[in-house]
Amino acid sequence: MATSSWQVDDLGSVADQACWALFAVTAVIVILRVICRLFLKRGPHGGIGLDDYITIFCVLVLLVTCVLVNIGSSHGLGRHMKTLEPEQIVQANRWNVIISSVLIWSFSLPKFAMVAILKRILSYGLKTTIVFWFLALSSQACILATSVWWWKQCTPIERGWDRTIEGTCAPVSVLANLGYFTSAYSAFLDIFFAMYPIPFVMRLNMPLKSRIAVSVALGLSALACIVSIYKLAIFGEIFEILAVDPTYPVPYLDILGVAEGSILLICASLPTLGPLVRLVRDQFTTHRSSRQQSNKSEGSSRVIGGQWSGYKGQKLDDGEHTSINDRSINGMLSSVDDIPLVSKSEDRDVESGNVVGNTKSEHVQGLPKATRM
Repeated sequence: MATSSWQVDDLGSVADQACWALFAVTAVIVILRVICRLFLKRGPHGGIGLDDYITIFCVLVLLVTCVLVNIGSSHGLGRHMKTLEPEQIVQANRWNVIISSVLIWSFSLPKFAMVAILKRILSYGLKTTIVFWFLALSSQACILATSVWWWKQCTPIERGWDRTIEGTCAPVSVLANLGYFTSAYSAFLDIFFAMYPIPFVMRLNMPLKSRIAVSVALGLSALACIVSIYKLAIFGEIFEILAVDPTYPVPYLDILGVAEGSILLICASLPTLGPLVRLVRDQFTTHRSSRQQSNKSEGSSRVIGGQWSGYKGQKLDDGEHTSINDRSINGMLSSVDDIPLVSKSEDRDVESGNVVGNTKSEHVQGLPKATRM
């Protein structure tokens, strides 16, 4: 962590602004995702699915986290302990326990959103499904252990935030080791879910630009891995400061946790925004074509009749122009909504060897691949 970061007198206010900004961006992207699924769906593959419900739930967890961070800041978290009254110190430490036990879910649960969107895009087989869900669930088990330990590290529980109460607490090294392990495992899963699907997406039978767009959108979740690695790098320094100034550095970790969760949710939602991209692009193309036609009409009124007639014979008529425009939209300019999302009914048909609509299933090294016919 940069030395300048510790020169801020109130990290709580910084955390408030950063967390709410991250939540706002995430919420907008997810709302656009839901709009695309509800109103801009294409054929039988549209509509709200399991991946959307998981994403919405994760956004709600992120919202709760931001609210708790805001409350904690109002009770003194992020300020130096020497500037707080004894009662404020107790309240700040109490809210630290509450926030920390909830915060870790905000960057852990979005891994389910990644698993669900990959299932909808690739429609992978049973073995891959088991592996993915095992990885996601094992991550949640680690998070659950850490979340519970925040409350059980001291006996009685109240001694965790009020050291004037008689009791005992486990060594801080236990919590530190849990933090190191969960962050390292989280970083591994972030990079795994970012890189694993790219080879299979690139083999889908759809325009190259669409495949690249989807791969880049999913690959951006590797940024969450970078955040996790950065957390690992500063944990030692954080725990050193916590030993002498327990109310000060906590909000900085809150920012990093919210950032990791937001990145995962955004990257899981970007591939679903294809219909919106198509709509905006078509509106722009139509507007541009209308202006071009209008300019041609104005110019034609100034041309001598005989000369214009000879020139007109060399131009495409409206039908040909429209045909070319349509081909440009439906051909090379295909959007990421061309992903052949596979529904449950289609999975059953694929397994029985039937063709559903214009989509069939092929196997690429044990992983089903959706292919346009």
